[in-house]
Amino acid sequence: MMRRDPANRIVKGREILDLEARALGDLSDALGSSFSDAVAAIFGSSGKVAVTGMGKSGHIARKIAATLSSTGTPAFFLHPGEAVHGDLGVLDRGDIVLALSKSGETQEILDLLPLLKRIEIPVVSMVCERESTLARLSEVVLLIPVSREAGPLGIAPTTSTTAMLALGDALSMVLLEEREFDVADFARLHPGGMLGRRYYLKVMDLMHVGEALPVVTPRTPLKSAIMEMTAKKLGIAAVTDASGKILGILTDGDLRRILEGVTGGKGTRSAGGAFLEEEVSSFMTRSPVTVHRDLLASEAVALMENRKISQLLVADDNGCLEGILHFHDCLRAKVV
Repeated sequence: MMRRDPANRIVKGREILDLEARALGDLSDALGSSFSDAVAAIFGSSGKVAVTGMGKSGHIARKIAATLSSTGTPAFFLHPGEAVHGDLGVLDRGDIVLALSKSGETQEILDLLPLLKRIEIPVVSMVCERESTLARLSEVVLLIPVSREAGPLGIAPTTSTTAMLALGDALSMVLLEEREFDVADFARLHPGGMLGRRYYLKVMDLMHVGEALPVVTPRTPLKSAIMEMTAKKLGIAAVTDASGKILGILTDGDLRRILEGVTGGKGTRSAGGAFLEEEVSSFMTRSPVTVHRDLLASEAVALMENRKISQLLVADDNGCLEGILHFHDCLRAKVV
């Protein structure tokens, strides 16, 4: 076997990438009114977008369908071979077909066209041949100006599929803007992803409530408050009145400062332990930071990081305690 030059491999790889990059430039330069017409046709349809293609174009069609669906345009991949054997039943008036074929003569897609006409489904096509059968029978034609495929043989779908993929992205993103699809919409469709969690999960979804809340009154002895904090394991105790209105907060940091005053020779309190019987009101932080249950968890995280705190009290519209959010809850939910 002839030994290959590693440096030459890099040169050849760059040639392929440069050729595909130029093809994308040509596609951008050629983009015209038909692109606007395609956006208008898809945006104006009342149903779904069925994206279809065979072979490598079919793989690209699957990705375009996925991108459309995740950005506000309901879409799915329709295998042209399966469509004529029953899958055509998923289509109905109001739907639209986006058909991908480099030659525009893919037989499985051509077999679909009269059936689509019969049920009044319009076709937007992506083709490299303007005079192809698919182009002639489509309502809107998106021409892919690819002169040759990449590689020494120039026959494997490479440059053409790259251009189709990029054009599908352009369609999806312009449609996203037409639909005024925002980050909140994206998060709603991606609840399992990092972005979805950041823009979908709210404080109410993660906060501790009910019996899990460490709550004391202003007159509770410090010793009892420490026991409540230890039992509930949130590192704080909320201080409320009889109606549940938040009056203050006692934190692990407050306890450390108290102990420093006792053991550090500052003379603030005796080291005999009598201070443990003093009321919480003598030690609590008044007017603590509170948030509403509807606040995004990601915004609560930003607030905690800004204030350099690990917990937030959740208050209702009347200032009464509803819950406690801990930074670790946000970490576990992968909001951070």
